[in-house]
Amino acid sequence: MFRRVVSRSFVGLLAAAALGVFAATPALAYGAENYQIGFAGTALYPAGGFSIGFWGWCAFGGGTGSLPTSGTTGDCQFAEYIHSSSVSATCHQSIDATSWTIEPSVFPGFVGIPTFHVTGTATLDPARAAPVCLTLPGIAPASFTDFDTLLPAIPGHTSLPSSFLIPGTVGELQIQMTPLQ
Repeated sequence: MFRRVVSRSFVGLLAAAALGVFAATPALAYGAENYQIGFAGTALYPAGGFSIGFWGWCAFGGGTGSLPTSGTTGDCQFAEYIHSSSVSATCHQSIDATSWTIEPSVFPGFVGIPTFHVTGTATLDPARAAPVCLTLPGIAPASFTDFDTLLPAIPGHTSLPSSFLIPGTVGELQIQMTPLQ
């Protein structure tokens, strides 16, 4: 009887300890990442009669050091929309990056700001929306090298008025970049 109680207690303690170890281990679905970025924005352009918006995330890994400026893996998932009296489209893009670097942007509104530039492939859904969606900022072609994501590589939270990107718009852009090492 004593042996059965002790063995059941031991199994219970072992299970609790294992749960504590596994619960405290971060999920590494994409491997050890260096940076995670969440972003969202909306803008209304009253004079032009259209609105745009986006939401998504990226994870960049494969870099070395405490704040690496390049790496070998990346994954981005985001949606973007545009609505006007003549066009309405919503797109989802999946980016598989085989390399990334942090470089100064040359995109108007971002000139000189360090942003993530990626090399890899992208999938855009639905395909019927591609003619409209490929004209939007931040949408990558099917295959690309050194594509500027327009995501600032500045740790912390960035909040910008939409007029920063498109003069005359009303809205906001929110970006959270978190270094993981």
